[in-house]
Amino acid sequence: MPRTTTRRRPRKDLMISTAELSREHRDQVESLLGAVTAHDGVSPLDEAARLALAGGSAQHLLLAEDQAVIAYASVLADGTVQGMVRPEARRRGHGTALLEAALAQRADAGVWAHGALESSLAFLSANGLVETRRLLTLHRELAAGTPIEVPASTLPGLTLGTFEPAHDADAWVAVNARAFASHPEQGSMTREDLEQRMAQPWFDPEDMVVARRDGQLVGFVWVKRERPGATDADAEIYVVATDPSVQGHGIAGVLLATALERLVQGGVPGVELYVEADNAAALRLYEAWGFAVSGRDVQMRRPAPAGA
Repeated sequence: MPRTTTRRRPRKDLMISTAELSREHRDQVESLLGAVTAHDGVSPLDEAARLALAGGSAQHLLLAEDQAVIAYASVLADGTVQGMVRPEARRRGHGTALLEAALAQRADAGVWAHGALESSLAFLSANGLVETRRLLTLHRELAAGTPIEVPASTLPGLTLGTFEPAHDADAWVAVNARAFASHPEQGSMTREDLEQRMAQPWFDPEDMVVARRDGQLVGFVWVKRERPGATDADAEIYVVATDPSVQGHGIAGVLLATALERLVQGGVPGVELYVEADNAAALRLYEAWGFAVSGRDVQMRRPAPAGA
């Protein structure tokens, strides 16, 4: 959330708190999102928060002047908070008002500072929050025409195929939950969450490779592009997962290499992914495949009271 001061606090009657945005408010928030992203060079809202604008479990906080939304924050069901203030309206207390309102709803909220902007980190620190989580962005360039060697798995009977939504969706949710049991967001994805993402314009089942053993789904790699089949911009390794029952057989490496090979053959210039900074095993895998850190997001919280 952008840095601000408390010199001039917005009037309380301008604060709007709602579980469902009107079409007008959603349009204004999306316009605000575009302006802030262009100004700061990074989106203040992650995918989950952007999806929540159109519906989902979230509480939306808005500040308006002359019926125009100038600041916004959301409190998602997972307890994360992220927000933004229009650049020309900063340093007037709007960020502080949103943060206080969000923490009043969830005192234990994890507040994201996307891009780890110095101003955002300073603002949150000044309000008593401390870093509790760091998410790294990794990037790798892809050389057109240079093939990627796909390693062999040590798991007998492993086959690769394309995700079939009608057949694989429930198995995908189950494997994802087991693979990310300790992950605060990814591991809690439901069938509804999966379907919401499959309904997005960028979704293409051809960009999800699944691994099966004896016909049962045991792993997957999901590639996200700006639009189906796009080759003129970097792609994202959206998620790689293997069921804990088959881990240790090199399946993640097989899936990742297969996705990279497909992107290389398609002429995609580069690829990025996100990984927890403390996930040493995943970092070793990605670094071995030529990925390097290109960005970071920081989550901050208010410390628990002493003795709590």
